[in-house]
Amino acid sequence: MKLQLFNKKLFVSLGSEIDPNRFPQYSNNQKFQEIQKPKGIVYFEVNNLLEAKNLTQKFISEFDLSGSNWVGGRVIDEKNNFIAQISYNGRIWESENYPCKEIEI
Repeated sequence: MKLQLFNKKLFVSLGSEIDPNRFPQYSNNQKFQEIQKPKGIVYFEVNNLLEAKNLTQKFISEFDLSGSNWVGGRVIDEKNNFIAQISYNGRIWESENYPCKEIEI
C-alpha cells in the first residue's frame, strides 16, 4: 500500500455535527459552545497518512470534539478513491467497515 501512495495527492475530511441525543441534556452554556463548532465536512490536502492523523487530532482538540460529534477522518486520493479511515482516537484503518486491519505508520 505504501508504494501505491507515493506521489499521490491525499485529502482528509475534517468535520463535526451536533449529537441530537446529547444536545437536549446540555446546559445553555454547553449548547452555545456546541453550536459554535464547525458543522459539516471539509477536505484538506495532506502529504501522507501521518500528516492526516496529526491534522485530525489537532482539529478534534481545537474544537473540543467528542466521539459522538466527530464525523471526519476519511482519507481519499485526487480521484476520490478511499485510502484509509482515521478514527477519533487517531488510529488508522484500511477500511470504513469494521472490523478491519489497522494501518501502522
